[in-house]
Amino acid sequence: MDVQLTRAGELVVVHDHDLTELTGQSTSTAELTPADRQRLRLNGTDQRIPTLVEVLERVAGRVPLLIELKRPSLSLNFDLVDEVFRQTAGYPGRYAVESFDPLLVAALRVAVLRMPPHRRVPVGRICGLLRSAGPVTRMVGRSMASNLVTRPDFLAYEVGGFPSGLTAWWRRRGVPVIAWPVVSPEQELFARQFADNIVFSGYRPSRGKDLAS
Repeated sequence: MDVQLTRAGELVVVHDHDLTELTGQSTSTAELTPADRQRLRLNGTDQRIPTLVEVLERVAGRVPLLIELKRPSLSLNFDLVDEVFRQTAGYPGRYAVESFDPLLVAALRVAVLRMPPHRRVPVGRICGLLRSAGPVTRMVGRSMASNLVTRPDFLAYEVGGFPSGLTAWWRRRGVPVIAWPVVSPEQELFARQFADNIVFSGYRPSRGKDLAS
C-alpha cells in the first residue's frame, strides 16, 4: 500500500498524487484536509481515503504489510519517514517499508538503524523502467547507484524490465527481488524466473502457499 503525508499532518493510504480521477474532484493528496477526506468518495462508491492508522487497525497483524512511502517530489524533508515509524511503533504485525525515492530509502535506513533490534524492519528500494514517467522520475527510478550506499534489504523491480543484469547482480549477493506488477498467470511464470516474490495486480494467484516470504 502507498502512504502519503498531507499538509494537515495525516498519513493517508492512497496511490495518486492527484485525486481528480479517483474522487472526481480536482485536488492534490498533499492538500487533502481531514474534512475533504471524510467527504470525498472513491470512484462513485461509499468508500473514502483511509488513514494509515485506520488500515493498521483493520489489518491488526493478520497479514504482513508492504508499505510504500510516496511524495510528489524529491526533497530533504523526511517528516513522512518519521510519521510512518511513529504510527507503526506499537503495531503488532509484520511489515516492511520501501520507496522509489532514494533519499527516502536513505532516511528509512538511518531511522531503522536507530531502532532497537527487535523493532527493525526490512527496507526496500523500488526500481524499474518507468517508461510512462517524467524524465527525472524515470532516471531516478532506473538508477541503482544509491543502493551501494543505502544497502536495501530487498529490491522491488518492474516486471517489464526483466531480464535485468543489475537486479541479477544484487540477487546473487543475497538481496531478494520482488517483481511488480504481475497481472496474469503467464506474466507470473515469466517473473518467477527472475524474482523471489511477486506483487500481484488484477488477479488472484492459484498458488498462494508459494508466495509467503
